[in-house]
Amino acid sequence: MSTTCLAGRTAPGELLRLVADGLAGAGLDVRPPADADGCRLDIAVPGARCALAVGEGGSAEWEFWPWSADDADPGLTADLATVLLTGRSGPQPRLGSGYQRENVTFKGIVGLELRARGLDVELAVYCDETAFDVFAEIVVTVPGQGDGGGQVCVADDGGLTWTRDCLAEDADPAGIAGPVVEAVTRAMALLRPAEAGRAGHG
Repeated sequence: MSTTCLAGRTAPGELLRLVADGLAGAGLDVRPPADADGCRLDIAVPGARCALAVGEGGSAEWEFWPWSADDADPGLTADLATVLLTGRSGPQPRLGSGYQRENVTFKGIVGLELRARGLDVELAVYCDETAFDVFAEIVVTVPGQGDGGGQVCVADDGGLTWTRDCLAEDADPAGIAGPVVEAVTRAMALLRPAEAGRAGHG
């Protein structure tokens, strides 16, 4: 994650504290890093693991993993990606063609759905020459923004990772924390339906 935006201009841990306070204020169960120098917040959610890492340079990385790949929901995953990248709240209409097709992977279903919603979707393949294996995931961005507007990666095990760097070199910590808190809170509202109304006003 980038560390160029705020380095040297904020107290250590200030950005993490602002984000943690914002998420807690939205009603989320946020657990601070076990290490005083850590930058990773765990966020409690039933049936899954969630964590948010916040770098002093103004970057954020939110990760979501269902406890089991069998519990992964491609429609929910597509909705999470949409909320994180576009700010559109709540479940979205199902537009993709992958749900009823045979032999389409989890990431394929999600990718077809997100492309049908107008997002840019690419396939990234990583080779492990040591173990002679390959790993693939989709990388999703907003058209015209590239990864400058943030990106979402989705794998076949149902794992989703959202990354975003700060928007401007002169942004202050509150200006960085606010959009991160808003994006994560909206995403968590999809995972905690009872709090959707409250989060939608955050």
